[in-house]
Amino acid sequence: MRTYLKDQLERFLVAVDAALDEPTEVIVIDTWNTITVSLAEAIKKASQATGLEVPVAKSGIAEGPEGLESRLERVLPHLKRLTVRVPEKHDLVLMKTLRADQHDLDAIAEMHANSPLELDVLVQRFEDETDPVGDRRRLRGNFLAVVERLFPGSVESVAKRLEAARG
Repeated sequence: MRTYLKDQLERFLVAVDAALDEPTEVIVIDTWNTITVSLAEAIKKASQATGLEVPVAKSGIAEGPEGLESRLERVLPHLKRLTVRVPEKHDLVLMKTLRADQHDLDAIAEMHANSPLELDVLVQRFEDETDPVGDRRRLRGNFLAVVERLFPGSVESVAKRLEAARG
């Protein structure tokens, strides 16, 4: 899968904005929103105008912490028709923790290196706002692996905190 640089994505989204004929909002995760006809046409025009074929599709499965929608952050506020929102960084980490593919774990580590996460916020959201559809034990293991990678030496105290919260 091709990756795009920040300036390429911004150039692409500016072109989508210019091609839209109506106000549209997208939540960029691996795209959460339904793709309207207007948005699909704007994406096609933006691809032609920029030469960037950025894949945009509604995510088949998108699970995040409770309250995620209230914490979405707007990016590129200068766009006229396209409103682009992204998950707050702790929410995005929890979403990536659900899947925990190697590229997700690498992305989490890179996010933390560029904009450090707060361990207490991460643990609190995991405890209170994450209710997985799948295997809770697997998710807990994924979460503890993320904690160990980002906050070396903290995993034992976090595991005890999670165990106490369950009990």
